Amino acid sequence: MKLTESENNVEQKLQLLQRIPYFVGLDKGNRALVELAIASKQERYEKEQVLFLEGDVCQGMYYLLTGQVRIYKSEPGGREQVLRIAGPGSIFNDVPVLDGGPNPASANTLEVCSILILPTQAIQKLLDQEPTVVRAIMMNLASKLRHLTILVGDISLKQVTSRVAKILLNQLEEGEKLESGLTEQVTTQITQQQIAAMAGTVREMVGRALKTLEVAGAIEAQRGRIIIKDTARLQGFSN
Repeated sequence: MKLTESENNVEQKLQLLQRIPYFVGLDKGNRALVELAIASKQERYEKEQVLFLEGDVCQGMYYLLTGQVRIYKSEPGGREQVLRIAGPGSIFNDVPVLDGGPNPASANTLEVCSILILPTQAIQKLLDQEPTVVRAIMMNLASKLRHLTILVGDISLKQVTSRVAKILLNQLEEGEKLESGLTEQVTTQITQQQIAAMAGTVREMVGRALKTLEVAGAIEAQRGRIIIKDTARLQGFSN
């Protein structure tokens, strides 16, 4: 049977939803999942476009299909702390969907992005019907809490070079699982200013740390990007 344009669009969104770890256990014919697909919207955003602001009413959960998104907290004086730079396949802003509160952070695009937005009410309805999804979300939130706990410790206790090395390794893991000892060159699109905001330091200190890593043969720093030359050496600095 040939699908109509509307049905075909739902079919495409169902395929996207089944890539999200929360929903992999659900059959494509699951009624709650189909309703979520119907309610979801796939949007295209330009570079440096704001997705949402801290304190605003939550519109839903975001699934990043292509591009990069910066998730951060800021203060009136302009100082920022970058919590994460999300890559393709990332899910973000799930916390306010679950607790009913406002957005806990802000987000903007670092490049042209394609994003699937899952409305709050549709997700909450699905959670009422699918306990397996609830368990999957609990595991993901626990992982994020662990990440933030480690981040606080890193900023408080680790040297800048160690923090920078760990940020670069985390950026690799955003895209694909990092293999220990990988020596082939991998490029990550991240600037010194972005690293400084994530590491809780200033750009000058990041520049010195990158120079140390470059002299050691772990990376090659270029304008607007960093080439990871030896992840084993980089991991040694991150400990």
